[in-house]
Formats: sequence, structure tokens, C-alpha cells
Amino acid sequence: MITKDKVTETLLNELKEECLTIVSLLSQLETPGISETQEDEILGELSARLVHLEIHARESQEQIDI
Repeated sequence: MITKDKVTETLLNELKEECLTIVSLLSQLETPGISETQEDEILGELSARLVHLEIHARESQEQIDI
């Protein structure tokens, strides 16, 4: 049986990983000489990750509130 603590730990780890990915993407946007194509690709990935982050944050909050 999976405990609440284990579920919470897993959700928080996933949230952390998503945050680290977003920070990495933001850092890539600051790269000198980045092309417009690269910037567009990073912004697209960042947009998708932000949606994913919102889902992880909501799931984590719901688990914490239980």
C-alpha cells in the first residue's frame, strides 16, 4: 500500500524537477547570441513546462491538504 507520505514525497520530487527544468530553460534564454529559432523553441518548451508545473503544483497542494 502506498502511504500519503510516499505520495506527497513523490509529488514534491516531481514538482522540484519541473522547477529545475524551468530554471534551466530560463537560463538558456539568457545565452548570448541565441538565435531566434532557438529562442522560439525554448519559449515553446517553457510554455509547456509551465502548464505541467501548474498541474504538479495543484496535485501537490491537494495532497498536502488531505
